[in-house]
Amino acid sequence: MIFLALSEDIFNKLKELLEKNKLKFQKIDTGDKLLSLAKKEKPDLIILEKDLPLLDGFAVTLLLKSDAKTQDIPVIAVCKCNYKEEEIKAKDCGSDEIVRYPFKDQEIMEKILKYLRKKR
Repeated sequence: MIFLALSEDIFNKLKELLEKNKLKFQKIDTGDKLLSLAKKEKPDLIILEKDLPLLDGFAVTLLLKSDAKTQDIPVIAVCKCNYKEEEIKAKDCGSDEIVRYPFKDQEIMEKILKYLRKKR
């Protein structure tokens, strides 16, 4: 299961790709909900962006990676801005991968499959 915490436009693009590849996913609307569900359900992968309501993507990633129960869940951060600072902050918080939006379908699928293969 992949948890997606993304804005509508990015979610819709990724949803199409995941469905085409027959991957299961769940859309999560807020950072705090993502954090609590990740602790309960331990998804195979989390894909998120910085701009989440209630708890931003950086804070969620930092909290996930500092908790023994969730630190092994891979996190792919989607950066919408072309700012090096945003990528550096995403890495500093513990993101395993960073993808710039708009992304190429093949590029993000390779990153997703890399982490899903590790789980099997």
